[in-house]
Amino acid sequence: MLEIGTPLEKSDMLTTVTTYTAGPNEAKTGNARLDAGKWGLDWLHRAQEEQLALCLELEEIADSLPASVNRQKCIYAAKALGPLIKGIHHYEETVLFPQMQASPEANDHLAMTLERLKFEHCEDECFAEELTDALLRLGSGSAVNMEAVGYMLRGFFEGLRRHIAFEREHLLMGVRPDERPQAAANAVS
Repeated sequence: MLEIGTPLEKSDMLTTVTTYTAGPNEAKTGNARLDAGKWGLDWLHRAQEEQLALCLELEEIADSLPASVNRQKCIYAAKALGPLIKGIHHYEETVLFPQMQASPEANDHLAMTLERLKFEHCEDECFAEELTDALLRLGSGSAVNMEAVGYMLRGFFEGLRRHIAFEREHLLMGVRPDERPQAAANAVS
């Protein structure tokens, strides 16, 4: 792992961001706490909890608009957003989804569901990039359309919460967070 930057830390936000390049078999979120975990459903559960914590931060930013914007919180959220979302999506698409498709219980319905989730991942990543730009502008004090940024924030965190709820209720139903997919167990061994 090649460190390019230094971690940004904030005590009231769970996400600590580090900028670096990851190897081909590494899905890094930019979050030291998540990246230290083992690959598996326990990692995914922690990652989803980090996403939900970020959603709370984004909701607080949206609620503070237009008059009480915490610029530093906007910058920290902007720095955490992209790496966290991309890292989790990379894990799901390269480890979790292939493991689920290789399962004897896999069927056409599962394949269609996973394709839909991959499409949502692409949309979420594009939305996260636009939101990152808006948060950086907001954090720097640049003029922004506060109403538009508020709608962007709410659209993103509400969609992400629904996505996580769907995965938990339909894909991971009955699976304990500490169970690891076999492919993930082999990758860490």
